[in-house]
Amino acid sequence: MPRHLRLIDSGADPGGADGQNGGQSAPGDGNGENVDWKAKFETERAHSREWEKRAKDNKAAADELQQLKESQMSEAQKAEARTAKLQKELDQLKAEKQASEWRSQVAEESGLPAHLIVGDSLESMQAHAKAIGEYVASKTGRQLPRVPDPGRQPNRAPSDLE
Repeated sequence: MPRHLRLIDSGADPGGADGQNGGQSAPGDGNGENVDWKAKFETERAHSREWEKRAKDNKAAADELQQLKESQMSEAQKAEARTAKLQKELDQLKAEKQASEWRSQVAEESGLPAHLIVGDSLESMQAHAKAIGEYVASKTGRQLPRVPDPGRQPNRAPSDLE
């Protein structure tokens, strides 16, 4: 049984396989199609501005709705919302204070400046300080000096012979 191949011509290749201008016709190239790119750009810009205006209007409407909701809230609901906000701020401040205490503790134990110690738990701060100490020891061949009280000067200056 013979097989026949049927070819269908679909016109110009829009993918640019014809090798001319990447498939786009230049103005006045004889195809009878002049594209006014500036007009297309201006049309798209106007379309973009329209959507930008709609977005701003929606934002204004959302703000107005939020104000309306707040005005309809009872005093108890307003107080509850304020309390929740303040509780969240308090929890955040407590967490920062705890982290600062841990950082000071690890700085005192390791002899590192507190601003070099990072982490979100005591264990992670200790691990970070240990890693810094090991790195310094591997690069310089000496250990960090142990300062019993970081607020004061060490009793003697570290020497390169140690």
